[in-house]
Amino acid sequence: MGGSHVTHSVPSPAFVGRDVEQQWLRETLARPSTRLVVIEGEAGIGKSRFVHETLPDAVGTGGGVLLLRCPPVTTPFPMGTLVEALAPTPPDPRRLGRLAGALRPLFPEWWDILPEPLPPAESSALERHRLFRALAELVRTLGFHTVVLDDAHWADHATHEFLLHLATVDGDAPVRVVETWRTEERPDPHLVARILRIAAGGTGRVIPLGPLDPAGTEKFVASMLRGPLVSPRVADLLHQRTQGIPLLLEDLVRTLNDQMRSNPGGVQRSTASIGALAPPASLRESVAARTERLTEAARLAGWALAVLAEPATVPLLATVTGLDHQEASTAVDDLLAAHLLSPADGGEISFRHALVLDAVADQVPLGERSRLHARAAAALGALPAPPVVRLARHLKLSGDTAGWARYAEQVADLALARADDLTAANILLELATVTVQEPADLTRIVAKIPFAVFRGVEPYRAVEEVLRRAAEVPGLSRLDQGRVRWLLARVLILEDRMSEAAEETRRAVPLLADEPLLAGQAMINSVHLSWPTWSFATRQAWLQQAARLLQDRDAASELRLTSDLATVLLRFGSVDGWREAARIPTRDIKVGDRLNAARGLGNIGHCALIWGRYATARTALSAAFELAHTYDYPVVSAELEDISLHLDYVEGSWEGLRERAAALVAAARSVGGDRLDAEVVEARLLVAEGRSDDARRRLREVLDHPASRLGPELVMEACAVLAEVALGDGDPEEALALTLEPFSLIERTGVWLWGTDLVPARVRALLLTGSREEALAVVDAMASGVGGGSAPAADAALLSCRALLAHAAGDLPRARALHRQAAGAWRALPRPHEEARELEAAARCLPESARQETVAELRDVLRRYTRLGATVHAERVAAALRTAGVETRGPGRRGRKGYGARLSPREREVVRLVAAGETDSAIALKLFKSPHTVQSQVKSAKQKLGVSTRAELARAAAELVPDDHDR
Repeated sequence: MGGSHVTHSVPSPAFVGRDVEQQWLRETLARPSTRLVVIEGEAGIGKSRFVHETLPDAVGTGGGVLLLRCPPVTTPFPMGTLVEALAPTPPDPRRLGRLAGALRPLFPEWWDILPEPLPPAESSALERHRLFRALAELVRTLGFHTVVLDDAHWADHATHEFLLHLATVDGDAPVRVVETWRTEERPDPHLVARILRIAAGGTGRVIPLGPLDPAGTEKFVASMLRGPLVSPRVADLLHQRTQGIPLLLEDLVRTLNDQMRSNPGGVQRSTASIGALAPPASLRESVAARTERLTEAARLAGWALAVLAEPATVPLLATVTGLDHQEASTAVDDLLAAHLLSPADGGEISFRHALVLDAVADQVPLGERSRLHARAAAALGALPAPPVVRLARHLKLSGDTAGWARYAEQVADLALARADDLTAANILLELATVTVQEPADLTRIVAKIPFAVFRGVEPYRAVEEVLRRAAEVPGLSRLDQGRVRWLLARVLILEDRMSEAAEETRRAVPLLADEPLLAGQAMINSVHLSWPTWSFATRQAWLQQAARLLQDRDAASELRLTSDLATVLLRFGSVDGWREAARIPTRDIKVGDRLNAARGLGNIGHCALIWGRYATARTALSAAFELAHTYDYPVVSAELEDISLHLDYVEGSWEGLRERAAALVAAARSVGGDRLDAEVVEARLLVAEGRSDDARRRLREVLDHPASRLGPELVMEACAVLAEVALGDGDPEEALALTLEPFSLIERTGVWLWGTDLVPARVRALLLTGSREEALAVVDAMASGVGGGSAPAADAALLSCRALLAHAAGDLPRARALHRQAAGAWRALPRPHEEARELEAAARCLPESARQETVAELRDVLRRYTRLGATVHAERVAAALRTAGVETRGPGRRGRKGYGARLSPREREVVRLVAAGETDSAIALKLFKSPHTVQSQVKSAKQKLGVSTRAELARAAAELVPDDHDR
């Protein structure tokens, strides 16, 4: 083989410029309370070496440090780094407790020394807790007092979770955790927040490593070079080109040394060349200059290691390259001499830094790259227990799509099992849309995709296309046709193409006769989608048939089907839905059920909102928000924000609500979408502020969408608000026209829950147009349809309607009693806006002789409207008081009273949680807000208090004087 070995070795650089950071680490680790230290900095800054140089002096040299180095793989195996580090050192079985039986799946090579397996846990959360306790016991048993996770930005979620457990659990022998990560490649934001909360508190520290300053750069260069290249000018040029990043400095210095050695007397030219090299390019050129002088065998071994993208043994490199063991060993020695590699644990070798790996990977010819990936896949596939994640990666990059497809679904299943839904979704999406699948395989794969993690409609459209092609495959069985069309309907729903989804669902139902669970689910879907056209009898028949088909739910589909059945029953007014809803768990949810639980709980929250069970809605939404935020389900989070907006509106939490709704609408429109629920809430608040024209325009835009897209509840609400606007304008005929079609729909479907807002508006319009008998018939029909007292919102609306009838009949004492009874019913929900309107109506029923009582009651109503922010109603009451000779000032057209430079109650609540150390995401969960809303309130509070950081905000919070609104 041609080529020659590297010449003229340059010594490794001295460790310089870190005195302050080293002292921080020593002081921190000397504190008994220290549990977690984070060392962060950009790539090449020297985090690993800092730990290597400082840790022995900080904790002693007598062992006790467990070093975990994370390889740069895209999808690391859960806790693989930890397992690989511990596996070579089996514990003394006499020192293991019963809990160690949980370690058997991770350490099969220890089966003969581990206790018997533990009985199955009741939940995945308990299973994980037992495993973490067992691992913590193992770490202590093996004598480790400090665990170092190097390159933690490449670590898997489970490893981070375990180390957080280790760092937060006290015991007789607490274990400290040290993590290093790249600032630009931090782990998952939720994890980072939890890690930093510990490290930045009294139990740890965050130590940032920055670039070397010019003086540090000069010392660094002087430790590597001798002769004329060692000068302040050279060091300054190197610092300018590398910004003092040690890894780039070292590589440039080696390149300069090689230039000088190959061209004696060319010092000036070598020095001048520094200015022509940009740091990223200099790294690549430095690596290229060294690899060019390698033997062909060494170059091939470097390419193979770059393709593997993780530490490897010499035997594995020999297999991948086709070299014999001696050739591979010599090649590794050459790579080490060229300072491209460094020894790793367990006899493995790796590139000195990921940037070096990237530079070498860029040199691999395309054909050779595919060949090496194929050989790597063959080598890994020959192992007794092939690592499917790594194997799938190499098969894919070798161009063996069919081979990749054989393992990709397993990789996705592993990701789903550890709640990494985004990774799983991307793999399954590619598997479904890029590879050719038989229809039966395609439906299985698509059914697994957790679509809620996607942002945008492109993934849905890609899946829709392959499903439509699959539906046209000749000779497809009836059952496979049904499965394809059912999945196509689900994807069309995600694309908001409801009428097409309804058609595909109806086509799927008869084809799914041999699969009752899918048929039942499809029938439920048809009920949801066909509400504008189906009669009460048709819907009931389908629901009864669906319930029969779903009786024998298996464990795998129990939660999903229970959620679907509960939702459809409740949405269409069946009290039986609450029995099904009670079966949806809010805690200890299995990994595979989390998305279904989040959706199901969100649906129950929405149904509870419609029924008027607001406490139930809050509980369900809280649990759903926690799941959606924790496991990053953006589609579910958006749905929950819309429901939360509506709940805040009806409960009277109007402060900042219109701005919240407007922000959601604007954000959706900026990407070509819409937030129809938010638009309706914004319109209702515009009406309350007296901006009826703006509200009318918004609501008509909403109603321009197909009814199947809106859903019955939103159609009824929008029409009801438009009718109220028409009544306020003195146009009851317009209100009748607006409510005619939606009211007919309620009559046809028999779902009087939907009439909570609409029926009172229609009754008022009928009475104002002299149609008292028709109004009476409407109220009687609603009374028959609601019945039983299980729907508090509809019951309250019914009382309001009866009060209107009594008022119109001139029976003012009875009308007053019914208005006050209705006010009490609205108060119990609570719905303070409707309560105030009923109290106003009751006050107006008093005789002229009760002027003092009337004035007192109207003043109370005025305070309620003003506090709520219902400007237009407050002005009406203020005008009535002035007519009665009572001096009063209306609220004007500015809505809710402003707080000026004072914090509003909501801002105070947010600031209090900031002072408690909560993140914006955590505050959003606690207060049922979107993270965007919390960020806006934190920003406003900072401006009002004249601070710029969260720490300053927390300190300012401690000095706040309680406000009247807090008492």
